[in-house]
Amino acid sequence: MKKMILLVSMLAGVMTFSGCVDDKESASVTAVREAKAAQLSALAALSNAQAANQQALADTENALREAKVAYETAKAAYQQALADKANSEAQAAAAIAQHQMAAAQNEIQRLANELEEMAIQHKIAMLDLQTQYETALKNADDDSQALLGGLYTAYQTAATNLLDAQRDIAQQKIDLAKLQAGLVDSEEAKQLMINKENRKIASAEQTIAEWKAKLEVFEAQKAPEEAKAELVTEKAALSQLAQDKAKALEAADKAGEEMNDARSDINDQKYCGLAMDVTGDKYGNFIDEEGNPTGEAFGDFIYLLGSEENALGKPVEATVNTYWFMTTDDKGNTTYTAVMNRMIQKNVTKTETTAPGVESTNTYEAYPTYYYQLNAEGVKAYIAAIKANVEKDEGKALEDAQKALAAKQKVVADLEKAEIKDEVAIEEAKSMLPGLQTNVNTAQAALDKANAQVAAIQAAFDTMAAEAANWTATVEAYNAASEAYCDAQFVCEKAEDAYGLQNAKVDALEAVVRGNVIVDGVNMTFDQAIESAERQIANAIDTISTAKQEIANIEIAEADQLKALAIERLEAEIAIAEAEIPALEKIVADTKAALDAATAAQAE
Repeated sequence: MKKMILLVSMLAGVMTFSGCVDDKESASVTAVREAKAAQLSALAALSNAQAANQQALADTENALREAKVAYETAKAAYQQALADKANSEAQAAAAIAQHQMAAAQNEIQRLANELEEMAIQHKIAMLDLQTQYETALKNADDDSQALLGGLYTAYQTAATNLLDAQRDIAQQKIDLAKLQAGLVDSEEAKQLMINKENRKIASAEQTIAEWKAKLEVFEAQKAPEEAKAELVTEKAALSQLAQDKAKALEAADKAGEEMNDARSDINDQKYCGLAMDVTGDKYGNFIDEEGNPTGEAFGDFIYLLGSEENALGKPVEATVNTYWFMTTDDKGNTTYTAVMNRMIQKNVTKTETTAPGVESTNTYEAYPTYYYQLNAEGVKAYIAAIKANVEKDEGKALEDAQKALAAKQKVVADLEKAEIKDEVAIEEAKSMLPGLQTNVNTAQAALDKANAQVAAIQAAFDTMAAEAANWTATVEAYNAASEAYCDAQFVCEKAEDAYGLQNAKVDALEAVVRGNVIVDGVNMTFDQAIESAERQIANAIDTISTAKQEIANIEIAEADQLKALAIERLEAEIAIAEAEIPALEKIVADTKAALDAATAAQAE
């Protein structure tokens, strides 16, 4: 600041001595002005990035709210359809509701993936913005660099902490929605809770390591000049770790894109679309030449259901992972037959050591939303059952029409063979023949139409069978991409842990050079900072102890209580986290105000 004030004073002196206005500014003044402009630009970029991310989070929460409403609405419609009499209309309503539930589940999972990608991209942006600001400070004097660098770090840390907290809340709401939407079973609910506690332990271990690194610097009580010399070496190491972190983040971002592309490949598979068709209501209506439903109901169609139980009781062979149909014989015996297995998405947990003594847990998807597998024998039975319905309805109708026509034709023939012909009776009988023939023609057309519909259903299953190998390969490619993304996140965490530890040391050395410590926007003496660090370490130790006890409690919980327990915990954690947001917002405002004031003062 002294150097900038001196430059301004010198310029004022020159202007007074010359007695005239010189439109040309000196190189030194230009440097001051450009440095200030660069600092303001970097600050604006950070502010804009934070605003954009907060808006994206708000959009995600709105979309999640809509997806949850869609799911609950579809679920209510589905349960109502199952409660109704088991007729074709109720089955059609259940099939439609099942699709709407699946669509809502897909949307919830998409939002989860989008949130992860957003987090990585924000971290990449933050590294870039940090570099921009450090570059902007290079033209300032040493005192200014120390002051503004520390204030900028405090502001950036506060802003990132706020955004992380908001993102954590969004993630918790997505986890809650997944539990409520049936995307997570009891075992996964248990693992979800354990994973959360493990992440708390990992974060607390890293917190302890970082505060210990700061304590070591504070307690060494080095002179500012000695700290400044050490800072050069430590900043160079931090710069390398920043590059490593940036590379890891870029790799994770790329892995995330490849995973999303692999998911799109699944949705583009012919098999996927056909699976949705045969488990939905498409073939419950007749289809036109282009394969589109005409809106005219196909009464012989048998809807496939995926519920664990229905109004008639729990199917013998059906589980929540199966699409099945039921048939009842003349004696009232009901048979349940599985046609297609529905392998629900499973989250596989992996654990790695991402820093000395710190274990981190991540998950990846073993199946994307719903992965359908055909039961060949079940398909045969299903097609046979629909054919039997056609034979019983349209086939019987044709047979009856043909019999009626044949009977009337025999009446005409008998009348014509009679020794005494009754011309009136003959003409009357003959007059009925065209109408009876029309009935036969109509019945034949109806049978042909029904058979064509059965053929279309058969063709759909045949195409699925032919595409099964491609489908399996595509799903396996997605699974591999999902696991690769999980592994890339571990690499990121390792790089972030290493960067965070080194950054803690640099931050402490900068505080020594500056002569004061900034914690959550508050200036402290070194004695106060040491006390604060010891409190942070003690709090982190308590967090680890509590998390380990929570894991022990989860391990002994009853299986049928796990989902309810997970929902209860998430709702409580969300409420607590949301209550803490105002305090984080105040820290952001305070650190931003301090940085703005110091930045403005550099021009004085």
